[in-house]
Amino acid sequence: MAKARPKSIHSRAARRAASPSLDVDKSLTSLPRAENTVIQRDSVLNERTNAGVSKKSKAKAKTRAQRLRQQKGIERAEIVYAQLEKKVAKSVSRAKNVKSRRSDWEALNRNVSGSMFEALQERDDDTNLDDAMVDVSGAPETKKRTSKPAKVTQNPVAGHHADIDVDDDIT
Repeated sequence: MAKARPKSIHSRAARRAASPSLDVDKSLTSLPRAENTVIQRDSVLNERTNAGVSKKSKAKAKTRAQRLRQQKGIERAEIVYAQLEKKVAKSVSRAKNVKSRRSDWEALNRNVSGSMFEALQERDDDTNLDDAMVDVSGAPETKKRTSKPAKVTQNPVAGHHADIDVDDDIT
């Protein structure tokens, strides 16, 4: 008969035996879980990264092509930044314009009392009163200037074209 091997600690049976029993006290399960509080101090982490002896390193001199490429990139970035500033300024001015128009409408709506129908009736009543109170014996009325239509001249168009004489030859 073969030797009985000892039970491996990583085996399924060993893990099942190590699992907590089902007879756990219910008061333990109802308690809130402990929160994992991690306190990170940046100062300690910074010291850790800067620890040790390090040699000062100088930046290598760039080649002419690298320098020109970097210069071109910086100039392009400045141009883009200037364009962005212009766009932001335009947007802010548009927003101010919209806001001012909105405030005008809000003030107008506050000033209008009642419905539009009532306002129209009041205006209608006012015009009727004005007509009744007109003094005819006063100053003579001035004529309103009206524009006269411009005279249009028409060129008469011949309704019938002259026939071409075949007998008359041009020499």
